[in-house]
Parts: sequence; structure tokens; C-alpha cells
Amino acid sequence: MEAKTRSGGPRAVILVLVPLVLALAACGEVRSPATGGSTDGTVGATATDSVRDPGTVPADQPTTLPSASAPKVFADRAKVVAETFRASGRPDAPAAPVLLSPWADAAFETDAQKVAWAAGKVDFGSGVPDDQVGVSRMTLPDGSERPVDLLGPRESVTRALEGAGGGCSGVAAPDCVLTMTRATLTTMRVETNEGQATVPAWSFTVDGLARPIVVVAVAPGALDRPTPPQPLAGLPPAPPGFSPADSLDAVSGPSITVRIGHGACDRALTGHAVEFDDLVVVGATHTPPDPGTMCTMQYLLTPSTLKLSQPLGARVVLDVVSGKTLVLGVPPM
Repeated sequence: MEAKTRSGGPRAVILVLVPLVLALAACGEVRSPATGGSTDGTVGATATDSVRDPGTVPADQPTTLPSASAPKVFADRAKVVAETFRASGRPDAPAAPVLLSPWADAAFETDAQKVAWAAGKVDFGSGVPDDQVGVSRMTLPDGSERPVDLLGPRESVTRALEGAGGGCSGVAAPDCVLTMTRATLTTMRVETNEGQATVPAWSFTVDGLARPIVVVAVAPGALDRPTPPQPLAGLPPAPPGFSPADSLDAVSGPSITVRIGHGACDRALTGHAVEFDDLVVVGATHTPPDPGTMCTMQYLLTPSTLKLSQPLGARVVLDVVSGKTLVLGVPPM
């Protein structure tokens, strides 16, 4: 990001999306990230600065995968995952809500403005203070509140623009800049892995924009973006014929829905769960394509609903292939 002060090969990922909440509604309360706009005057965050193209789903691919009791090979692998996880010191799940919305809610009126934001071309006018910080309150998805430290307005924008940069893509330099002239403290609604939260935010008046840019002002620690889950150290490689669970999408009574990663030519894909007192290991088995089969290099993500013997409760959910911990609502990364 350029912040100035004015004194004046891989494999393509295809998401197979289904209405999980509707599919699970008959099973009881569904826990999944809340959606919906603001109705009380707060600003609702939108993903205008981060759009992921799900691609085109092949017509012969299922929209959900069947599930079944785990075969012995899966159960044996689950025991190895559980033992390795316990021996690792049991990495903790995030203690604070995980932010699924972008840091900023921005709606642009011209292509030049979009390019400037994506390139991190932001100027601060004298009406945007350098270090206005303090303490405010965040309302959690369950309705409770907690005090949170604030980032200053300029620090908040800097964080929102992490990863931005590059050229102006054909936009003339004088037009490739957003000038923020004023910052006021407000609140905004954001999506988290636990549901919708209301957080303090900075509302920026920007030259040329009728609508302000609103940026989350919560200091690190109380609300953070998801970090890619790490494979479990010391876990042996999975045998052939296993497919990973890349996310935990919903929990409904004794059922959980996970998203299975697989290739376009994998056959007989079936989801499984193996339960322990302290954790649940999930994933799928499949039959690999026959040797010599011509297959596109796609990595598909398809949900599978798995039945447990009892509600998940506080048990950790682990992927059978990598051993990574799956956190409810955090999308595949």
C-alpha cells in the first residue's frame, strides 16, 4: 500500500455449492455462519474487494456425496490421526471469532476507483488523524459484548490493504488514487465463523465517492482473518484412495456437513466419520480412475453430511488426510 499524507499452475478449485441450511433444517438447529444485511443502521460488510469465481461445475458431478459407516482402512487411518493429534499437544481452535468478511466495505463508482483501491493507492487528508486509538465494544453473535482495543484509522486502512499493490492497469496516475478526507467512528456488521457480529469501524469520507468506505477498527487478537490450517506434524501420508475434508460447513444435532476435496475422475466417493471421546476424524474414500484415463486437472469441493452417534459438542474435527483442524464456518483455503 502507498499511504501518503496531504497537508492540503496449479489446479483449479471448483466449489459445488448447495443450500446446506435448507437441507439440514429438518434435523434441528443448524450452526453455520449467519447471512443477511443490516436492519438497525449499522453497515453490513460485503465482499466487494475479494471475489472468488467458483468456476463451472461439470454436469456429471454430484452436488452432494453419500456417506456411510467407515470401512476398516478408514477407521485405522482415523486412529493414526487421533494418536498423532494427541501426541502433538492438541493445537487449540481459535479462541476469538474468525472474520469471514473482508476488512473493508467499499462500493466504487468507477473502474479507476476500483483499480486504485486494488493497487493500494490511498492518500490521507488532514482530516484523518494519525493515531486516534482507544477502547470500544464488540457485540458477539450470541448477543454478549466484550471490550476491544481500537486501531487508528490509518492503521485500519493499512491492514485492509495488505496484499494490495501493483500497477494501475492503464489508469492514468492522477486518476489512480483515492483521497480519504475524514474519518469518524461507527459500527459495522461482519460475518464470523460463529455468526454475525457488530464491531467498531472507521467510516471514511472519500473524494469522488457518494458512499463512505467503512473499515473494521478492531485491534488484532479479538477478531482476526482465518489462517490456513496447517497439516498435522508427524502424521504419516494417507494411503491411496482417501479424499480430504477441506472445511466444516454446518453442525445440526448429531449431523455434521463437511466439504470433500476430490478429482473430477474419482469414483465411488463416500464420506465417513470416525468418532472418539475427544475428537472426530472426517473425510472420504474413493476409487481412483483407471490407469490411462484422460481426466481434467480439477480440484472439486463437494459437501457430504455425516451422521454421528451423538451431537458434536466440544469435540475437535480433524481431516483424515492432513490431520488439520476444521473450524466451523471457515471456508476451504
